[in-house]
Amino acid sequence: MNTRHRGALCLLACVCSLPLFAQRPSSAVYDTEREVRLEGPVTRIDWATPHVFVFLDVRDAAGTVVNWAVQVASPIDLERSGWTRSGLRLGDVVSITAQPARGSQRQALGRLVVLKASAKQLFSSSRKPSAASRTAPTPRWPDGHVRLGPPPGQTGYWGAASAPALTEAIRSPVRLNGDGLLADLADADRVAPFQPWAKALYLHRQRSLLKDDPLGRCMPPGGPRQFHMPDGFKFVEQRELGRILVLMGGGNRNWRVIHTDGRPQGQPAEVVLSFFGNSVGRWEKDTLVVDSVGYNERFWLSSGGLPHTESLHLVERFSRPSLETLRYEVTVDDPRTYTRPWTGGWTVQWVPNEEIQESFCEENPEFTFVR
Repeated sequence: MNTRHRGALCLLACVCSLPLFAQRPSSAVYDTEREVRLEGPVTRIDWATPHVFVFLDVRDAAGTVVNWAVQVASPIDLERSGWTRSGLRLGDVVSITAQPARGSQRQALGRLVVLKASAKQLFSSSRKPSAASRTAPTPRWPDGHVRLGPPPGQTGYWGAASAPALTEAIRSPVRLNGDGLLADLADADRVAPFQPWAKALYLHRQRSLLKDDPLGRCMPPGGPRQFHMPDGFKFVEQRELGRILVLMGGGNRNWRVIHTDGRPQGQPAEVVLSFFGNSVGRWEKDTLVVDSVGYNERFWLSSGGLPHTESLHLVERFSRPSLETLRYEVTVDDPRTYTRPWTGGWTVQWVPNEEIQESFCEENPEFTFVR
């Protein structure tokens, strides 16, 4: 075997041994119950989508210097916090509070990054997107219809949701983490009225820490999950065309079309199965009611692993009581997955004076770490 072939095999072995973290929920990759503090000079910076990685040399308790890879936020979030590409250079000493990866990998999820020389805080996960500072009236079109986008001459988009995952609204609150993982698996029956097989699948996804999440393979976030994407979403109301487009800041570059031209809803067997379904909307006073059928089974209905089948039928209701707040309510009807129709929802926060930013999905970007 020649040297070139041996080198290729060595590289392949290194790649195959890497964990495929990519877009997976942080709970599947990092131990959110533990915390580590890392300090040392920066050896490398990967300013990549969907996450920036900072590499630093850290001296352990035995005095040995080891290299750690620390995942921070997306380039968009870092730039919003004031950390630009030139804000950190090779050789700078940083102090990082982070959550370590599960297993033995020297990888961590950065929660607080501080530049040691100046004590400047470069990033903190506790920072929230800017929100409207006062209550303003609901923006409207000249004919009085509610506007789902920004007022004339302004910018903005819909950002953070008030709940991490979809659960049935009539039940008492269920404790979930930011990825939709239950604090107590015994609460599964309070999430939704599952058929036995659906409950078993939901619990499997929970116990495996959501490692099979389709978003990790850059699949579109279908159903209610599109309103939970970390980079927000916006409505583009094309009234002259009788439709509303839903654009997302994260994920891939798909979009959803809601027809508002008065057409009837088709039968599930007549539509092409897709991630976003066939959506027909109508206005009931100030509420947009959207009826959707024709879903495929390649996405999770919500963060946390809610299942569904091709029988899924959704009725969504969007209302905007003020400039700052969008109320989202969805009724889930899937007789093959749930024992009865059920309803859940949340509110979404308006992010004013900013344009939604595109965060492209890159599958398995960690492969770029292998040189």
